Amino acid sequence: METPGLELRVLGPLEAAVHGRPVALGGPQPRGVLALLAAAPGRTVGVWVLVDELWGARPPEGAHRTVRTYVSRLRAALRRTGGADAANALVTRPPGYQLRIDPAAVDAVRFERLVSAGRQALATRPGLAFEHLTDALALWRGDAYAEFRHLPATAARSTQLEQLRLSAVETRIEAALALRLDAQTAVELEGLVRTHPTRELLWGQLMIALYRLGRQADALAAFRTARALLMDGHGVDPSPALAEIHHRILRHDVTLAHG
Repeated sequence: METPGLELRVLGPLEAAVHGRPVALGGPQPRGVLALLAAAPGRTVGVWVLVDELWGARPPEGAHRTVRTYVSRLRAALRRTGGADAANALVTRPPGYQLRIDPAAVDAVRFERLVSAGRQALATRPGLAFEHLTDALALWRGDAYAEFRHLPATAARSTQLEQLRLSAVETRIEAALALRLDAQTAVELEGLVRTHPTRELLWGQLMIALYRLGRQADALAAFRTARALLMDGHGVDPSPALAEIHHRILRHDVTLAHG
């Protein structure tokens, strides 16, 4: 049975709450154990896997007992905040431990589900897609698992989530363009291409938004900037997809203007 009320937030500094009440999780090592379990909610993580993650090739003597101590501290913290039910969310499952919670109690899982729902809705219901993707991105409070980048499992999970985050931004912008939110989208994209100068999809979206706003010269200038950045940084020409948007702008393609 899954324990209700416990929520874990990893899309930013690690936080745990029971029915909205924050849990004092203790020092970095117990927090690391919880982060590793949160990356695999509902699945057992072995004691020796936790040892390898926390200390690598040179664990201290009695590391497996130390992990058990960390788990005991986490259970005590959960108990102080939410009683026995909350403490029971962290269960012993040989050969290790498991978080007995609904995976959606972890914000990263909710984020992934909302992104998936947004992508599915994009083609036929762009308004719903925009809503789902906006809600998904609003879950972020900072970098995913930022304080645990030294742990291999959480570092890999962080990279996966950060890549999905940027992809979700691009998909939300596709929905915004379908909804003709061109002005606000252009402003956002002008910032995004500075932060992610080699993301060609963002450059193409910016060119379309600028063109629809009657700023053809700026749209063409954006293409020249993107081409220069790609050549200087990677020695490659713009992709056929980006070049096609450029050609359509030059041709005043009416389908580009009207979506």
